[in-house]
Amino acid sequence: MEQEARPLDLNQLQAFDQIMLQGSFSKAARRLNISQPSISLRIQALEQEVGGALFIRGGQRLQLTELGKNFAPHARQALQAMAAGLESAQHTLQGRKGQLMLGTSPTQTTGFFATALARLYREQPELDIAVHTGHNQQIVEMLHEGFIQFGLVTGPFFLPEMQTILQVREPLIAMAHANHPLARQQQVSIAELAARSDPFFAIDWSLEARYWQAHHLATQQAIVEVPPQTAYDLLINGIGTAFLTRSFARHGLQTGTLVELGLHPNPNLHRESVVIQHQRTGTLSTAANEFLRILREETRSLP
Repeated sequence: MEQEARPLDLNQLQAFDQIMLQGSFSKAARRLNISQPSISLRIQALEQEVGGALFIRGGQRLQLTELGKNFAPHARQALQAMAAGLESAQHTLQGRKGQLMLGTSPTQTTGFFATALARLYREQPELDIAVHTGHNQQIVEMLHEGFIQFGLVTGPFFLPEMQTILQVREPLIAMAHANHPLARQQQVSIAELAARSDPFFAIDWSLEARYWQAHHLATQQAIVEVPPQTAYDLLINGIGTAFLTRSFARHGLQTGTLVELGLHPNPNLHRESVVIQHQRTGTLSTAANEFLRILREETRSLP
């Protein structure tokens, strides 16, 4: 029967870390303000836990054994995590709201997500916020590792171990600069969109959108695949057409720089966004719940 692993003593990890930094037991003991016998006892206890010697004794400067080299990054990571936890606790005592760790796919970083994030910052400027990007599988891995509190992924999406918190479907609208030749027409056929976009910018909003763009707009005219923000910037500069969501293109539409094309027949394409968390997460932090509240308000007001 395997013996259950015991959590390592923080004092032992600190002793190990300081010996690596200082190069000797005596210097590390002075740094930690303890006696040399005490630091030796801590390392002996740690070596018993990990199952072997961590340092090669003798010589002018201590060196790590192979076991010590493999153990060192994990010890440093544990100490950094503890330091971050202590810092977060101090922030709480000082009235700060803590930290919010989010993950989102690259196509979800703008639109209602960015607007909600801006609102959260205005309401809680003292909040530490970190947004990490990745494709759906990378977001899932971040959630498995507990690296983020929840993630915004491209739908449709389902995994048994993930819980859906919020689901949003936005129509994808063909858009162009107000001065684009197609913008002067009340109706634009799909054939005209394919032939006269000059060029058409294909965006990987979803499997459905990618399939439709590839099969209905593949003509003699070039189709350029770009990220959403690149397409938006090009349209703002009077180049090409693309399918965008109204939330994504909000500023351009409000200023009249961009217009919706009267595409007929309407392909009824959508972008689906899904906010997920791991089933084991349980209760979200106050900061995470605040961001979800704002996110729901932003998505309820979508046109």
